[in-house]
Amino acid sequence: MTDIDSQASIGLRADNGQLTARIPLRGQVSGTWLDCYQRLARAHRVPARAEGDTGRAWLVVSVPGSTSPEDVKETMDSARALIAAADEAAGVPLARNQAADSVRAWWADRKLWKPISKVDVVRAGVGAEKRWILAVALGLAIALLLLLPARFSVGPSWLVPTVEGALLVSALVADLSRPRYLSTLVRLLSVALVLVLVADAAFVTTRLVVDLVEGGPETSSAADLLEVGVAVWVYTVIAFAFLYWLLDSGGPEARIWAPREYPDLAFPEQLNPQVAPPGWCPEFLDYLYLGFTDATAFSPTDVMPLARWAKLTMTIQAAASLAIGGLVIARAVNIFK
Repeated sequence: MTDIDSQASIGLRADNGQLTARIPLRGQVSGTWLDCYQRLARAHRVPARAEGDTGRAWLVVSVPGSTSPEDVKETMDSARALIAAADEAAGVPLARNQAADSVRAWWADRKLWKPISKVDVVRAGVGAEKRWILAVALGLAIALLLLLPARFSVGPSWLVPTVEGALLVSALVADLSRPRYLSTLVRLLSVALVLVLVADAAFVTTRLVVDLVEGGPETSSAADLLEVGVAVWVYTVIAFAFLYWLLDSGGPEARIWAPREYPDLAFPEQLNPQVAPPGWCPEFLDYLYLGFTDATAFSPTDVMPLARWAKLTMTIQAAASLAIGGLVIARAVNIFK
């Protein structure tokens, strides 16, 4: 089982604001092991690499000179945690005894696989997620707006869909360019996009409820009413999913780079870490599932709101979904009679 050599001395070198630590490893490692370690470090965004020469091997870890002591410790722990994973990937036999199992459990409990350094990448907002998933979700929302009657639009029917599409494209273009100074712009564009989605969801929901109470053009036909009701309901689910995604635990960037000890929304994978891969964090599809379950059950299901804003937001979404579903179904039944 490969590990650091605590009896040997480490080397430290400062250069251009970066501190590089060269940590000796105990025992010999193969070229396959070195390759496995490099791939794991890249996959988990740990600023470390493994080097070998004449029967010895080292971990080379780089951290910014201005990094806090806590971040330095987490970076070093993460680099060390990858050693065991490299052993397994390279087929190195591990000792099967009680002490070894205890060590593995200790590493797993501390969740040392999370990425904790901003040495190479700083991304925010839309850039912290799989772009195609966000684009598909927003594309569906835009399509639903275009299918709704013109009276459900704020201004011309093309206005809100155009604004939403432009904001998403702008955020993606800014993120693809990658300069660090654009990360704030990407975050602002993401916030603007979600605000437009939520504001328009509030408008179309209010418009539908008013039509159901006072009688609107679509309320004279059960088919038209159900079509409009489903479109509005799905649009609100998507809008609230984006809202949860943006606000939970500081947003997409914070969930990756600075996960909180106490999240705003507690997913099953966070309450029971043993059922999820180490370092798991929610992505947009998880928030879309949350939006759907809250809209159908009118209450939390498996995701528990811990922060007050989360409880209030889920309450508003449940109330809106109850109003849409209850009034649409009741009016449609009356029309059929």
